[in-house]
Order: sequence, then structure tokens, then C-alpha cells
Amino acid sequence: MTSKTPHEWSATSLLAKAQRYADLMLDQPRDHWQFGFWSALCLEMIIRASVANVSTTLLADGKDWKNVLFALGRKGASSKLSPKSIDASNAITRAEALFPEFNREMVNFCVIHLQRRNAELHSGGLPFDALNTSTWLPQFYAACEALLGTLGMPMDKLFRPDEAKTAATLIQALKDDAAQAVKGTINAHKTIWEQKSEEERKKLASKADDRSTRAAGHRVACPACQSVALVNGAPAGPESSSFKDGMIVLRQPMLPSHFECKACGLKIAGYSKLNACDLGGTFTATSYADPVDYFEDDFRDRFSGMDEDNNEP
Repeated sequence: MTSKTPHEWSATSLLAKAQRYADLMLDQPRDHWQFGFWSALCLEMIIRASVANVSTTLLADGKDWKNVLFALGRKGASSKLSPKSIDASNAITRAEALFPEFNREMVNFCVIHLQRRNAELHSGGLPFDALNTSTWLPQFYAACEALLGTLGMPMDKLFRPDEAKTAATLIQALKDDAAQAVKGTINAHKTIWEQKSEEERKKLASKADDRSTRAAGHRVACPACQSVALVNGAPAGPESSSFKDGMIVLRQPMLPSHFECKACGLKIAGYSKLNACDLGGTFTATSYADPVDYFEDDFRDRFSGMDEDNNEP
């Protein structure tokens, strides 16, 4: 008795293809354009596999319900169906919504790297020819590690043991570079802050406290001047809802992506830098809705007029 062939949109099939592309990638010299090109194809398969591991239906193009039917392993009455999956950009967006560890920096890298793939395939451009691995390989492996982790797959299973060790070194260096960069930025702002008069510091800190409202972001202490500052982020998982005191309470987990202090002017962008200065903890954005408005059939302006509280742990 033969085993059933895995669905072509399944995580199993997509990872098998990612393995093929990873092998082709690693067979190329590091300075050859094909090294970058095959990495981009491998990355897309990993992204799709992570989404498919939740459900193959998440890869179906929603413009035709028959695509969902195909994702469920059904062909329907018509044998002429040419199933269509979502494009790469939508797959990236869905992976970001599904997996908090797949942070905004990784998302941005994936978008750029797959744009290079598109330019290679659909234009006369040569985006991989002069691409130095130092500008993209650490970010590539960081994104792969995060996504493969959601699949329970270690890096050495896809990229070979020796390459997995190299990847770990590059990822660690990426984190160290972020930590050093943000440390210098913080120290510079701290020096300038301490040079101000006590009266001016109190005035700026008070103004920052007033402007840094819970509705505008997650309130934290600035690492440079200790004034009240704000962290903002992107959704890091599904929103939950509950009923309390006659209102619908909506809670959305958030992954930090940007910090700003209105007192000393310190700004930090990117999860790795925020995490390096202890500002990388997830937080919850809470909003409230009237049940009548919330359950309207057309969900008209669902979030209009809501007061947000971004300071839940």
C-alpha cells in the first residue's frame, strides 16, 4: 500500500522544495549571484511552509472560493480548476500576524529580498550580481531561524550542520551589532540631557509625560533620561475580546518596533535594537467598544472613537 502524496501546498511539500533551493544555494560560491538568488526562492518556500503549517487554506487566494476548496484537498465538480495561492507579499503579511517571533525587521528584510527575486525574474536588472553577503545573509538566517522554529525544524536540518553553525554566528553578530549601536545612541542622548539645567529637564520631562498618553502607545521609562516615553509596535497575534461593565473589551498583543522620547529626543527603530536595551517586551493594546456598534452587520468604523490603553503587560 502506497502512502498518500502530500498536498502541494502543505508544509511538508513546501519544506521539501525549500530544501532543494537551500542545497542549490549552498552549492554556489558566496560571491556568485546564484547564491543570493536561490536563497530568495528558499526563503519564500519557508515563509509559505510556516503559514501552511497553521492551515493550507491560509495560502488560498480568496478571490475564488475554489482555491480554498483545493487547499482542503477537494477539486470540486470542475476538473478545469487552476488553483491559485496568495502572492509572496501576502504570505509575509500572514506570517507576521501569526508569529510574534517573526518581527518587523525580518518582515522588511523578506519584502526587500523577494523584490530582488522579482527583479531577477521579471526585468533586465541584475540585483544579485553586486550584492555583498554582509548586507543580507545575517538577516536572511535570522528570518529563517524564526520561521523554521514555528515548524519545529532546527537550522541544521535544512542548511547542513556546518552552515547552521555559520548562521548562528551571523545571527549573534547581528544582535551584538544592534546592541552596540543602540548603546552609543543612548549614551549620546544621556550626555546631552545631563548638560541641561535641572529646571529645563523638569520642564521637558513634564511635557513628555503629558504628551505620552496611554492612547498613543505603551508608556515606558526612557533609557537615556528616565522620562516617560512611548513604545509602539505591530500586532503580534490574534486579538481577543471579552465583556466587562457593559462594554466589549478588545486586547491585541503587540511586538515593539519603535521607541520615542519626547523629553530628550531619543528614537530607536527596530526590534533587535529595542530588545538590546530591554524595550523588546511584548505589550497589550486595549480598546473598548459599545456592543451595539461592535456587532453591527457591516462593522462600520469598528474602532472609531475608542480610547486605547497600551500599558497592559
